[in-house]
Amino acid sequence: MLFSATLTFTLFIGNASMSSASTLDEGINSGLAEGEMVVDTFTELIPDNEVIGEEIFLEEDSDEVLKEDLGGGNLITPFERRKGWYGVSSTYQGLTYGSWLFAGASTISGGRLTASHTKTVANRYSGTLKIPIKSLESVVGFDTTKSWSQTVGYVSDSYPNGRYRLEYRHVYKKYKVKQEQKYDRRAPVVYDTKYVYPQKWVERQYRVVKF
Repeated sequence: MLFSATLTFTLFIGNASMSSASTLDEGINSGLAEGEMVVDTFTELIPDNEVIGEEIFLEEDSDEVLKEDLGGGNLITPFERRKGWYGVSSTYQGLTYGSWLFAGASTISGGRLTASHTKTVANRYSGTLKIPIKSLESVVGFDTTKSWSQTVGYVSDSYPNGRYRLEYRHVYKKYKVKQEQKYDRRAPVVYDTKYVYPQKWVERQYRVVKF
């Protein structure tokens, strides 16, 4: 019996979903040596009601969030004008993937492959961050630096005689956050624009490689 934190992976065949989960075969053959081939992939279908490329604008913040944006707790007043950075919008980019890693299971005479382990997983971001972390998280709606322990268990089908190994990779939802530099959040004039790319961890995907 696996605990509630355990992810149970099922066989993923073809385009079983019209959501972004149907792109989970992207890069499925990456990193293989000559003569190697993927014989199965295993994943959970990812519920996804987000639309790739749709820009979601951030609603006007409270004074407290505006203080965070300015980075020093000082609101702009009529007597003091200085440029600040503001999180403006978030755009869902779709799924992105880590590199394939050995899952610690292989066989040289066929049979089943089993993986059962607890590892640390984490959300992350890349690009140029100009606004405070708290402001970034208010834009995308999740903790961009959160890490936690995740238990994963998987038992493959039984394969015929041959050499097989089990590999996994991390799957993330990627967002593009626009940051604008101006004198006030509501000001029409923008002096600079930078982008940061938060990525929310979704799951591990497995593949069985015959080698």
